[in-house]
Amino acid sequence: MKVEPRLRQHALRAGTPPTSPADPGFRSLLYAQPHLYDLVFPSDTVLPMCLAAFRRYLPAPPRSALDIGCGTGRHLDALSQTVAECWGVDLLESNVAYARSKRPQLCVVQGDTRTVRLGRTFDLVTSFGNALSYALTDTDLRQTAETYAVHAHPGTLLVGDALNARAYLEGGGFRERIEGRVDTTEFTATSVSTHALDRATRRLSRTRIWRIPGRPDVEDYAAYRLLDPGELRSLLEDAGFEILALYDNREFRHSDLTGAVGAAPDVGGMGGRKLYAFASHRR
Repeated sequence: MKVEPRLRQHALRAGTPPTSPADPGFRSLLYAQPHLYDLVFPSDTVLPMCLAAFRRYLPAPPRSALDIGCGTGRHLDALSQTVAECWGVDLLESNVAYARSKRPQLCVVQGDTRTVRLGRTFDLVTSFGNALSYALTDTDLRQTAETYAVHAHPGTLLVGDALNARAYLEGGGFRERIEGRVDTTEFTATSVSTHALDRATRRLSRTRIWRIPGRPDVEDYAAYRLLDPGELRSLLEDAGFEILALYDNREFRHSDLTGAVGAAPDVGGMGGRKLYAFASHRR
């Protein structure tokens, strides 16, 4: 669906003004140069899960979708093949500008996931790519969940992920050092990620050094809040959602939610599994 100019202008007025974005508190080569993100992660991996969730949990396919923390718009781009109206919100101007230029069928707005208000609701609300895990404090988490809720009407399906605290605190998800390599047709790099885990606050921090031939090394930094299944369930229920299902995999396999860890970490240097929540708004 092509976004009409008046809709885009309404979105810009409703979201956080691009001239005064919130301090993200993290830095990443892949966010500073979003085209590299799409090269490192070339295919959408959550679309099959979303399509299966529509069949399981919705009486009819969604007609509108909002992706909160949409990044480059990669997930929304895949959803737009099925969902007529697709909107996204991201904090970073670099991601928003890239998504608008490469995926003009989407309506992408710059805004803080804790405070952005678009003045309308959607049939589907999604939040992937650790967007919720960037909410480090209890207040940040509550505000982000409220953002999900204010853009939902009764029956809206919420699909989101979060880093699974059980995988890192109880399982084998935490690794102090992870080495990675990226090979694409346009971009080759190695990376070394160093992690620290604060068990008391359930925070995971990562410093990552990218080494790219012919360029100076680049250092990333990010911190994440780890959520256990009960905490994620309570957070969404308090925001007015009914939990339909909670998994630690994308295949809807029942488990004890400890987040079994695969043989290798993902390209981003994370070793643990995520939680995937499916919920319906009841208010």
